[in-house]
Amino acid sequence: MVLEETLVIYDPDDAHRIAGALRKQGISVRTVRKDLLVQTALVTGRIRDSKAALQEEMQRIGEEDEEEYSWLISSLAFLEQMEDAIAALLQQYQPGEAISNPLVEKSLHELVHTPGEGEGEEDAADFKPEEIIKTQVILMILEKNGLIEQTGEGGMVLRGHMEPKDLDVSLPIATFGAEPEILKKHGITARMRITSEPEYHVEFGPDAIIDLDIPDLSELLEESDIDLDAFDKFKDNVYAKKIIVTRILDVLEDRGTVSPEEIFSFLRDDVVKTPDESGEITMDLDREFVNGTLNDLRKIGMIRKKGAGYRAA
Repeated sequence: MVLEETLVIYDPDDAHRIAGALRKQGISVRTVRKDLLVQTALVTGRIRDSKAALQEEMQRIGEEDEEEYSWLISSLAFLEQMEDAIAALLQQYQPGEAISNPLVEKSLHELVHTPGEGEGEEDAADFKPEEIIKTQVILMILEKNGLIEQTGEGGMVLRGHMEPKDLDVSLPIATFGAEPEILKKHGITARMRITSEPEYHVEFGPDAIIDLDIPDLSELLEESDIDLDAFDKFKDNVYAKKIIVTRILDVLEDRGTVSPEEIFSFLRDDVVKTPDESGEITMDLDREFVNGTLNDLRKIGMIRKKGAGYRAA
């Protein structure tokens, strides 16, 4: 249907809660699970072997391929930074000691929040987002190699020491760029991982779109796991469709029975004032969209067919 819209929500509890609240308001919606398959290609090997493979690949392609060479330099620099950082962390802690995790000690909001004047500037300077991300990557590498153990509530304990260059790491294959022969030579394994990622689609039919109050929906969605850009697009579409439906109903009420061609011409030439009357809205709709809208309105009983035209119900 032309007038229907879909809102994607990632958490099933949020999706069912929001759908239930809308139904209590008399708005008919349907919740459907959609499964997406995400493919991730990674190369895994020891830091020392990965660095050697990257260096050999850099020698193979030379600096003529600037873009590829730049990717390889960035990947090599990342591995060197991780190796140095892991060495520093292992020097700081002994096996059996609890490891400090800034994401446990402070909320993410506190870590990235920029305080106002006089509001803990020194603390904010100690917790830079890029350093937090770097720390989390280091901890993930150590955990993957069995050197740290989760102890509950975000805590972790160091279980042992290893030479950082002997730790296994995984990199996206696109950023690694080495030829299969080079990967094999250095003991680097390429793996494809297929992951299922469910989404929950709250589907709004034409009657729901007409009855929907966007501010109420925005309030229901507070703290929900959604794509904010997609929600902005959803709101724009709903507002636009409400305007189109309103103008179609207006012309039918004014003129009685109106043909689809007359409705199409009316919408094409129509100019609508914005709510604050500071601007204007015009519509450039094709005939198929207009016919689909009329058909949707007829199906939900808002207009009815009479001969070759339509009337308000």
